This record gives sequence, structure tokens and C-alpha cells, in this order.
Amino acid sequence: MKFKSLMTQTSRAVLMAATALTISAGLAGAETWRFATKMPADSPEGQVFQYFADRVGELTDGELTVDVYPSEQLGKEDAILEQLELGTVNLYAEDAFFLQKWVPEIKWVAPHFLFQSREDWVAFTESELVQGWLKQAEDVAGVRPLGNPVAVVRGPFRVLLSKKPINTYEDIQGLQLRMYPDELAISVWKHLGADLQMLAWTETYQALQSGVAEAVTSPAALVEAMKFYEQAPYITRTNEFWQGLPFMMNAAAFDDLPEDQQAALLQAHEETGAYSLKMMTEQADAMRATLETQGVTFTDMPLDPLFDYMMEWYKELDAAGELPEGLLEAVTSGSAS
Repeated sequence: MKFKSLMTQTSRAVLMAATALTISAGLAGAETWRFATKMPADSPEGQVFQYFADRVGELTDGELTVDVYPSEQLGKEDAILEQLELGTVNLYAEDAFFLQKWVPEIKWVAPHFLFQSREDWVAFTESELVQGWLKQAEDVAGVRPLGNPVAVVRGPFRVLLSKKPINTYEDIQGLQLRMYPDELAISVWKHLGADLQMLAWTETYQALQSGVAEAVTSPAALVEAMKFYEQAPYITRTNEFWQGLPFMMNAAAFDDLPEDQQAALLQAHEETGAYSLKMMTEQADAMRATLETQGVTFTDMPLDPLFDYMMEWYKELDAAGELPEGLLEAVTSGSAS
């Protein structure tokens, strides 16, 4: 009986303490958002995410706190998407490809080898076609981007690292290329004749070292951090596709915030976009200067023949009804017809 009484008293004490904490948090008006990411905290993107979190805290005087969980601490992508939909995760920053879970057409949001400039791609993302896909994701899953979905920059451009020089797109034929499980990317590189090796990003260095793979595609800003160049010392700029990091959020959680906190999130995101562009550009410029002193060779492959070749492929897909209706029109005009 004494043991039961002690347990009852302990349970009441825990309950009272939890209630007191809840009341205290409510009185303080504090709110905490959970921000899930894949990248390590000390990576360039990790620094960008922390910059955003810090700015939110500053702009709200600590009334809204953003806790960043790097390196998939809250789970892999599928688990995070479930949490984002439920609202137990408030923000998730990653390429918009993950929205394919709810909107299959999103796999075309950054089509490979169709835009030689970032400006042309940004115009495409502002088209009615792409905006309609994003609206569909919100309708289906209650998830929408915070601010401009492509304001935060990843890249800032794409490169191909290889064990041998790639001087023309024909040199890709037979190349053992590390690939990731994305249907469009697989189709594109198969069309170019690459021999694809399906590998996790974190397995790529060892695969290059062992000879399982002889090439990998990467954002330029991550080349130095991942050290792939140690095993694949030829780097070719491809402009394969352009990347943004949409801060996808639980829409209901945002709508429930006071207007001043909503404004703070939007302002912090806009500032983070400018910060990311500056950081990624500086990283890419510094990377080339640093690696050239270490014997890495940067090759300038002519891009016009590659993009012309791929446009013909896209036209064939369109004629066969395998592209979303209006995609090529949106690519060339910046708006769906």
C-alpha cells in the first residue's frame, strides 16, 4: 500500500509539473518550430538553415523559436514527410522533388538540361503550371512553401566529377555514374549512355575509391566538403538542372501564428535567400581556386550541343504524351499555355 501511495504521489507530482510547464509556456506566448534537414550542421546548407533560425528568433524577440534538426535526426525523408503532413514537423528544406509523394508531376519542376541559365529556370517555376503543382500539394497534404520556393539557393550550379576528362557530352557514353533513386534523372542519364550505379550519397566516396563508380554529379558548393575530387579529379560544369531549397511548411501551423510572427518568418526567409546566394557563389568560386592548386582539372564542355540533344529527347517524350501537358510551352515562355 505504501508503494502504491508513493507511486500515486509521484504521478501527481509529474502531472502537476507538466501542467505548470504548459501553463508557463502559454503565458510566455512562446512557440517552437521543428525544422528538419538532411545536411550536417557545419555544411554550407547547414549554416544557411541556422542563419534562418537565428533571424526568426531575432525578428520575434524569441517569441518564435526555430530548432534545426540536421543530418536527418528526426528520420529519413518518408518519415519526415509524414510528420510534416501531421504537423509534428513544421519545416522541411530539400529539393522540391520530394513533393512527388503528393503530386507526381513535381518530378518535372527542375527538368535536366533544359535551362542553361538560372534566370530562365526561375521564370519557369513562376509559371501557372508549376504554381498549380504547388497548390495541389497544399490541397492534398496541407503543405506549402514559405515565401518564394526557389529563393534559397542550392548549388549554385551543377558539376560532374569524374576520373577522366569529359570534353563533350559523347564522353558520358559508358561512364560509371553514381545515381540516386529518381525516375527522371535515371531516364536522362541512361539516354546519355551512362552506366548507372545506384548508391547513397554517403557511399559515393568509397565507391569512387574502389572503382564501383567513376563519376558523380554534385552541386558545386558541396564539392570541397564531400572530397569527391580526391578520387575523381576532373570537374565539368554541366548546369544539369538548377536547384532551390523550398522551405516546405505545415500550412495550418503557419496560419495559426499571429500576423507579426508570420511576417517574421517571411522576412527571415527572404533574407536567407540572399544570404544563401552570396554564400554558395563564394563557395563555388573559392572551391575552384583551391582545388586547382591541388591538381584538380576543370574542363569546359560545350553545353549548346548537349542541351540541343536533350531538347530533341524532350520533344519525343512530348509527342508520345509522356510529359505533363504544357511543360515545353512553360519552358520556353515562362508560363503554361
